[in-house]
Amino acid sequence: MYLERMEKIKNKKTKVAFIVKISIIIILAIGLLVLFLYVGCLFLIPPKVENIEPAANSPLVALDSSITITFNKPVDRNSLISSVVPEIEGEWIYEDSIILPNHLYSKLHFIPNQVFKPETTYTVTLENINNILGFGDPKSLSFDFTTRPLPSIEAIVPGNAITDLSPNIELAISLSEPNPGLAEFVFLFEPEFEYEQNINDSLDQYILTPTQPLSQGSNYNMIVNRIWIVKDKLSQEIVYRDEPEKLYAGSFQIAPPPQVEKVSPTGDAVLVDNDIEITFNEAMDEASIKNNLSISPDIGGSVVLYEDKKTLTFTPQGLDYETKYQVTLPAGTENDQGGYLEEDIIYYFNTIGRVNVSHFSPQDQTTGVGVNNTIRVSFDQEVDHASAESNFHIEPASEGTFSWDGNTMAFTPTNHLTYNYTYKVTVNSGVISIYGLDSDRDFSLTFATAPEVIKLDVRQDFQDRSLSCEAAALKMALSYQGVVVSEDEIMNHVGYDHTLHENGTWGDPYLAYVGDINGRQNTTGYGVYWDPIARAAGQWRPSEAFTGWTITQLTREIALGNPVVTWGIYGSGYEDSWTTPEGKYIYAWKGEHARTVIGFVGSVDNPSKIIINDPFAGQLYWTRERFESDWGVFGNAGVVVR
Repeated sequence: MYLERMEKIKNKKTKVAFIVKISIIIILAIGLLVLFLYVGCLFLIPPKVENIEPAANSPLVALDSSITITFNKPVDRNSLISSVVPEIEGEWIYEDSIILPNHLYSKLHFIPNQVFKPETTYTVTLENINNILGFGDPKSLSFDFTTRPLPSIEAIVPGNAITDLSPNIELAISLSEPNPGLAEFVFLFEPEFEYEQNINDSLDQYILTPTQPLSQGSNYNMIVNRIWIVKDKLSQEIVYRDEPEKLYAGSFQIAPPPQVEKVSPTGDAVLVDNDIEITFNEAMDEASIKNNLSISPDIGGSVVLYEDKKTLTFTPQGLDYETKYQVTLPAGTENDQGGYLEEDIIYYFNTIGRVNVSHFSPQDQTTGVGVNNTIRVSFDQEVDHASAESNFHIEPASEGTFSWDGNTMAFTPTNHLTYNYTYKVTVNSGVISIYGLDSDRDFSLTFATAPEVIKLDVRQDFQDRSLSCEAAALKMALSYQGVVVSEDEIMNHVGYDHTLHENGTWGDPYLAYVGDINGRQNTTGYGVYWDPIARAAGQWRPSEAFTGWTITQLTREIALGNPVVTWGIYGSGYEDSWTTPEGKYIYAWKGEHARTVIGFVGSVDNPSKIIINDPFAGQLYWTRERFESDWGVFGNAGVVVR
């Protein structure tokens, strides 16, 4: 039994050992088969491309990219031919060796020495792709990719035609993509200004910061040019620079400086409890206002900027009477947008003091004041009316009534003042002020009233003919007395002397009109004297011819309402006498002329001017001296029409 058992065990071990041997043989055979298949695939079958970077037909490939082709097995370096079109300098490098360094490479990497050209399609070609033993049919590969364009401008802040910008503005130029040295961006401005240029960490935005505030109120033109540059990757030296390309042209405007629209108070007589206000045309910076506002003499107070920040109010602790204050906001005071005053704002005001008379009407030393004129006294501030009226005096004394218009007191005489007389007006001290200080001195003026004017309402008329002045003058006098006649009707009663003018002989103007009334003075025609004119006037109104009158006789007739025709000369005449055929001597002047006296200025006994209706020259105001000189040529002759 024992032996049988041992035999069975032995047979069993033999069977197991056999099975193990058979298994080992099978495993070794399979391993050899797998190794054979792997070696065959590795060394006998041509490699295939597993991956391409950039991928075939890729658009928008970065300009600083490289090219990588990854194979599924080592490739024969000696037979493989690689190229890039358009041609670009660079280095083809094999990578990822399977065993040992520098053997059995499965990756090919092209590293350009420069960046790719923008917006360009490149073709990569690989020929004779084969396994490392050179067995089998070599393969080829070709693929394209397109590079990105250069970075362009995506946005500019501020945009084109933007106005009212801060002089401390920064300009931001955003690019469509990062610019890692692929292009130069050139920023041009007109007018020019200096600025600092920075680019953000993402390399896609330029920030331009002016080194000084820009000019307020100025318009700036901006041009952005882009220049494509090519750099050597190792040295970073520029090996190519393209022509500038204009990408942007626009403008922006800096806001004008802030302006003061209104200041108060100004002028004189400012109340001592007034606030000081300055109104601007735009919102101001509160801190800048408070730091810069100054008032001299220095006074305490508080500054408030209204909610809209346009109106500054300074409330003083108290202003002094009769003091000149200067309010100053210096250049550089800012608004809330960074704008600033370009010039000092300085204005003055005077606080109310003692009552003063600011104006008299009439003014001091005025002459010719109307006897019915109102006398006005203007005060520089509001005063107590009763106090001012009680301190008003006029000499010679005249009764009158008072009225007020604001701070102006008016005195209207009850009866008119005396003609041609000097008056003195005094406002004594002690006029009580409502808000200021009472007056402590007298104010006065003197004026002279106008002389009396007597003027008859005689309508001006002009002579119808070249030498009809006597008839025209009488026509005006008769018209005033209610008689309307023509020059021809008057001449029918005056009559004509038709004696020819020759050899120093001519007619008699004391009897009738001498010569042609349409002729030339002292050549073909002359005129007529007072007696024939008085005779003609007597046909309609009582009249009187005269010679040798005084000026007082003349003015008395005018004062009685009777116009007077007088004789004189026109222009620079001269004596030109003759004799009648009967031998009568005729006193005559070249330029003989008649006028109508209608009024005078001054008193009857002492007139200063004589008012005349001249039938040739119009209405005249002659001084007494001039009139008497002219009137005296013919012995103060004339005709009064009553």
